[in-house]
Amino acid sequence: MELVVTVVMLLFAIVVSNVLDHVFPRLPLTLIQIGLGAALALLPMHISLTMNPEVFMALIIAPLLFREAEETDLASLWRLKRPVILMAFLLVFITVFAIGLSAHWLVPAIPLAACFALGAILGPTDVVTVSSLTSRIKLNDNVMHLLLGEGLINDASGLIAFRFSVAALLTGAFSVFSASLDLLYSSAVGALVGLALIAVKQRVVVGLRRLSVENTAAFMLLEFLMPFLSYLVAELLGVSGILAAVAAGSRQALYFKRTELFEAEFGATQHTLWDMATFTLNSIVFLLLGLQLPEVIRHIWENQAYDHVFLLFCVTVLTLILMAVRFLSVLFIANTAMGAALREKLKNTLVITLSGVKGAVSLATAFALPLVLVNGQPFAERPLLLFLTGGVIILSLLLAMFFIPLLAHTRIGEQERDPMGDILRETVAQLRAQDGVDNGAVITHYLRRIHQLEHAEYGREDKKGLRALRREYFQVELQALKERFRAGEINQYAYRDYKELLSVIHRRLARNILYGAAARLRQIKWLLTHLRRPATRAKQEVLMRKRRHELRDSFVTNTELVLAYLEGKRGEYPPLLVDTLLEERRELAEKMRQGFHGGVLVNRLHRARDDEMLRGYYVERRVIHQFLERGAITQAQANGMRLQVNKLETFTLAHNKDSEEVLKLISLISRRPL
Repeated sequence: MELVVTVVMLLFAIVVSNVLDHVFPRLPLTLIQIGLGAALALLPMHISLTMNPEVFMALIIAPLLFREAEETDLASLWRLKRPVILMAFLLVFITVFAIGLSAHWLVPAIPLAACFALGAILGPTDVVTVSSLTSRIKLNDNVMHLLLGEGLINDASGLIAFRFSVAALLTGAFSVFSASLDLLYSSAVGALVGLALIAVKQRVVVGLRRLSVENTAAFMLLEFLMPFLSYLVAELLGVSGILAAVAAGSRQALYFKRTELFEAEFGATQHTLWDMATFTLNSIVFLLLGLQLPEVIRHIWENQAYDHVFLLFCVTVLTLILMAVRFLSVLFIANTAMGAALREKLKNTLVITLSGVKGAVSLATAFALPLVLVNGQPFAERPLLLFLTGGVIILSLLLAMFFIPLLAHTRIGEQERDPMGDILRETVAQLRAQDGVDNGAVITHYLRRIHQLEHAEYGREDKKGLRALRREYFQVELQALKERFRAGEINQYAYRDYKELLSVIHRRLARNILYGAAARLRQIKWLLTHLRRPATRAKQEVLMRKRRHELRDSFVTNTELVLAYLEGKRGEYPPLLVDTLLEERRELAEKMRQGFHGGVLVNRLHRARDDEMLRGYYVERRVIHQFLERGAITQAQANGMRLQVNKLETFTLAHNKDSEEVLKLISLISRRPL
């Protein structure tokens, strides 16, 4: 039961981290998830999960590396094969000796072989962590490919170096020649295992398809099985399971896909499920890292035998040595791939240096350190090595999080404005220009997409300005309502209804809930009145329908006043904010024209609305093609936008059948004809 509770809490923490990432966009998601993991470890419930290195590698790291390899640009990696191989193997062994000798110099009580094990733990970079850190920034293409290629391969060299260091610690024997041969054998055979298993899998798929067995779910499960199978078979043979998973993913990327209906269905399902799986596994990596760190740190921090200041000094020195060795090595190993100018070379080298972060893979490897030595004595320095590992992980992560964005070419959010907004606006304009066609529902859909797209691009100052402008036009509309009431143009019921509507639209969520609760109480009171006096029910319904129509007409009429006021604010506020509120008001007016409550739901579910949405998607595709022809967007951008339209169209077509069932239910409940 404890395992179930832990898994549920981890999944809940993933959801919370995603929410916090959107609330605090400047705070790295990695740091949020590590913090949440640490918070879970400190809860009174004592949530814990033993980090078994073999289980961690097989269930989390293997599928992540498989997917990374499958999506990798293999041509670019092959072009950079020399620096990638040198960074994945030579740099790891240089790091092992540099960190091992430095750690033994700082703390002579730690055996030299154990210090080399620490170097092997900290030698490989964590490709999962690197991918997470660079997801919001744009780096040089060579830099990205070098980091990815290094991260995919260097786990094998690090684990082999770790295994030989631990063997030397336990037996006192070490052979460079044996280690080199073992590394070569383990890497080569591990890669061959992955390639062979994928070849067998593809043969099986071809055979099944010849027998007309085309089951998307079964084939998807077979694909998910491949990284685990590759890792386990390779480990059973005593070779690198990590390289087996990477080789399998790389070979999978070379699979020739035919343009057929089944391939299209399978491809859509594959991308969706892998995206969900990789996001979940990535999040679990950092949550587990945060979950383990408090215990690692507390074990040493509460021990009075250690000088806390000296331990922090050791962590800082080891991190700086790690960075210095990496900087100098990359400067020589990958000099030609770093750019032409000296300034560019140094900048890209520094980015790669800071990107050599350590993560949960390093911590999981550290937990594989032996508890006892060959002589039966406990390995007393094991907690200290765990502490040093955890400290270097945290410090390297912090350095990367705060300095890589400063050195990157651009942040994702600081790039040129997304052309998708202009395409959606042009689509709305063309839909409005169609004479004799009712496009109200589809225009509302596109206005909502425009609003969501623009809201995602706002900074803190933009959101503040948006709130200020919204408050201004709320006061203007409210003042106009009061003047109409004083002049006798509307009665007290219309005044109260309209004022409540404005409050619901403009006030915050908490007040919306209160207004919604008050409206529900009035509806309950109205229903109780009907039960007591059935004869007045028809009269009451006519009165309520009249009040609703008056409210709708007033809102639509006042929309012209609001739009004119907002147009006059263009010189005072940024045009983007004014355009956002203009579109928002037009969308609200469109909803009011469509009707209220159940009427809106029926309109949304009706089959005619689905046909209208399909017409809108046709127009959007045409606009995308027009933008591509005049060079406003690239071919890659156009392909991505067309893929979005395809997804929306697929959902609409699938939604059509469900809508018919809901419409029947509404008709039965309300006795409203379809």
